[in-house]
Amino acid sequence: MNGSKKWVIKNQDESLVETLASSLDITKITAKLLINRGYTDIQRAKDFIDKSDSFLYDPFLMKDMDKAVERIESSIEKHEKITIYGDYDVDGVTSVSVLYMYLDKKGACVEYYIPSRDTDGYGLNNEAVKSIAENGTKLIITVDNGITAIEETKYIKSLDMDIVITDHHQCREELPGAYAVVDPQRNDCRYPFKSLAGVGVAFKLICAMELASLNRGKYDVSVVKDMCRRYIDLVTIGTIADVMPLVDENRIIVYMGLSLLQVSDKPGIKALFEAAGIDVSKKITSSVIGFSIAPRINAAGRISNASRAVKLLLSDSKEEAEYLAEEFCIINKERQDMETAIFIDAIRQIEENKMDENDIVLVLSGENWHHGVIGIVSSRITEKYNRPSIIISFDTCKDGEKNGENIGKGSARSIKGLNMAELLSYNAELLEKYGGHELAAGLSIKRGNIESFRKHINEQARNILGEKQPEVTLEIDAEIDIAEVNVHNIEDISLLEPFGSENPQPLFSIENAKISDMVLLSGGKHTKIVLSSDTADISALFFGVNLEKEGIGVSDIVSVAGSMNINEFRGERTPQFICRDINLVKHYSDEIKESRQYFESIMLGKDFIKKEDIPVRAEFASVYKFLLSALPYGSGPVSIKRIAAECDISYIKIFCIIHALYEGDIIKYDRISDFNFRITIMPTEGKSDLTKTEIMKKILNQYR
Repeated sequence: MNGSKKWVIKNQDESLVETLASSLDITKITAKLLINRGYTDIQRAKDFIDKSDSFLYDPFLMKDMDKAVERIESSIEKHEKITIYGDYDVDGVTSVSVLYMYLDKKGACVEYYIPSRDTDGYGLNNEAVKSIAENGTKLIITVDNGITAIEETKYIKSLDMDIVITDHHQCREELPGAYAVVDPQRNDCRYPFKSLAGVGVAFKLICAMELASLNRGKYDVSVVKDMCRRYIDLVTIGTIADVMPLVDENRIIVYMGLSLLQVSDKPGIKALFEAAGIDVSKKITSSVIGFSIAPRINAAGRISNASRAVKLLLSDSKEEAEYLAEEFCIINKERQDMETAIFIDAIRQIEENKMDENDIVLVLSGENWHHGVIGIVSSRITEKYNRPSIIISFDTCKDGEKNGENIGKGSARSIKGLNMAELLSYNAELLEKYGGHELAAGLSIKRGNIESFRKHINEQARNILGEKQPEVTLEIDAEIDIAEVNVHNIEDISLLEPFGSENPQPLFSIENAKISDMVLLSGGKHTKIVLSSDTADISALFFGVNLEKEGIGVSDIVSVAGSMNINEFRGERTPQFICRDINLVKHYSDEIKESRQYFESIMLGKDFIKKEDIPVRAEFASVYKFLLSALPYGSGPVSIKRIAAECDISYIKIFCIIHALYEGDIIKYDRISDFNFRITIMPTEGKSDLTKTEIMKKILNQYR
């Protein structure tokens, strides 16, 4: 971890910081964060804080929304069977749940189908479509998929069914010939916000249906607010889980949804929170959803059956919901174990083949890697190496041979500046299937095409980025002092919530702090440290990092990057720093060596001591008292580092004090290493005037 990332610390115009802070009655830190996010105008910044810079737009602004509403209402009136065709991730599961809940309450004859990740793969497939038709369905509504299903749409129509497509993925030039295609990414769609999640589009559909039913299609904010109260909790989960940018309309959705999740009356949501150990009496944040709730829902679709996740969210039974929520916790643990094994295997491939030295896009493949977790592994690889990564899994043939025609499924993640969906489109001839977003995508490929694909996609990436390998960077909002990590600043920063993609959790750096204490937690899995400066101390946590193994310890001088939050325990609220990266500025051993050289130079008259380095009487007393307690038998080794920590004084002062005590016949000492003394305490009577020792006279005379 030490030195693993390049820190890019943003700068702000101080006069603008002052203007925003005074005009909006916010702290300077919050003003800096607003500037970093592009809110330099006072009114725009105020609107952003007040969450009034946007609201939920009229759903009928979406292309084909009127046609979609008309066709669904027709099915309801005719009692035609409707099948919602979803996806197996959290966005797809919540999309299915929201639309099913609404249509069921409308009296529709509705079912849902979620494809299996292993047997069906992503999106519409003809085998599933055939079984849906045989079940009597007359209308298929896709959610979170379908925008590239041109051939499958033709097949649906040939079976005397209609299809309404709702999706949020990037479109290709040719759209499917569906009855209606609702996707804000359409080039001919005038909807003002293009970055809704799939569940966001599904929510817009049911809002449009409600407006059509109650207000003849005219926008009515009271109708939309009522729909928010009923469904926005689920929309929020899907939006956060799909890592949609939390700006504009998504920010309003998540802001409202997080509050409603805290008081949700849906048994499935309540059971999930309880199973995950989340205290709903405390503030629910986007991080809680993204790191605790979403993975449990996702686990069902990754290594089990996503339909059970829909069953959980739709459940009216407390007992059933609790049973399913516990089941998902168990499945999620299995998923974590699988993910770790694949991640280790992937890193081994990278290091053995020196891919990180040669490739911009890391293309990795393995045998029987579980399709359900390769997307998470791809995210972790991309985060670790700051490179786009594509993780592909092949199923070993029955005869054990690696047939070149064998088709593998892959998940891809990218970085800013490299659009993964475009990169895949450039290689369409080498792929069997592909689709996705700028930063995340899926694909399938023949085993025999892997090497050509790796070569071509890296050539294209170099053409875009140049030969220079992407640096692992950490964008930091501002440098702060330890004293600025306080409850007031943290509460003020919370005005900018919810945090997420494109409105990230603010990151700060603390420079040249001393580690005054360190405790390993959970058997060394995490580390808690105390960072100290001349004016303040603050607790800081490293999750998933053992700093001792990184060669960092107490008394080291470090710079850390991370975020601030409030720790609530037994009614007390205390600030803490959550570390993301650390740089070792000076190891305590280096500082001791420098201090010793400085001391020796003073002794030889080659250097002058700084005024602040001259020990005072209280510090002499502190060191002597410590020696008496540390050496109960009057003699033994003593660590210089320990004296500094216990007495809270600098190393140069320790060298001066120890030598003065020696010259005053109070102790005898030998230096048995660079970092340790062997000290013997001498019998003394009365008090000694240590200012008359040679070392202290030499020091004090420099300032007479």
